[in-house]
Amino acid sequence: MKTRFLASCRSNATINYSMTNLFKPAYLYRFYCLSLCRDDWYNVRITLDELKSLTGDKSVNGFNNKFREFLDIKPYYANNGFAYKTKRNVYHIPPMELKCITLSREFVNVELSVEAKGLFIQLILLSKYGNIELTKANIIKTLRMDRKTYDKYISELLSKLVSYNGNKLVLHTDGILLENDFKGQKKSSARERGCCELPNITLNSSKDE
Repeated sequence: MKTRFLASCRSNATINYSMTNLFKPAYLYRFYCLSLCRDDWYNVRITLDELKSLTGDKSVNGFNNKFREFLDIKPYYANNGFAYKTKRNVYHIPPMELKCITLSREFVNVELSVEAKGLFIQLILLSKYGNIELTKANIIKTLRMDRKTYDKYISELLSKLVSYNGNKLVLHTDGILLENDFKGQKKSSARERGCCELPNITLNSSKDE
């Protein structure tokens, strides 16, 4: 069954190569889902329940603790018509780096576990920027993953998104991996620009001297 995307969802999300080893596969996929809802300034304002509906997880309760510093999570208060405003979080997505990949939101609808999807993201990043052959030994060493975990996730991916050519993995990314578009890079906020822009002021000349 296809996911019902949130109104704030974009058509794609970017993941930087520098993130490859920062998080376990499941969390990397959850980050991708969160990033689908970024605005032009790379801020995200969705609830954990909304994130859970995108990822298909049973729970994402540990997400904020895992990403608190990386995403510079800050609270804000939304007026929902109740006596007290509702506390929400705003997540600040890191800007695109030169080494990054862009994935279509259609990746969400591939029926795999969040762990297998997260590993597939890591494999794409390694294939583009890791400077290694995608063999089992190289992947396990680079991702610091134990063999049983690797075998479990790869067994899922083999029926969907990967195949073997000898002892090397071949990734099938059609409809998932897109071209990077740096014209879509984040816009700087007034705070980031240092609020140094001068206001537009029109001076009316006087005929009286």
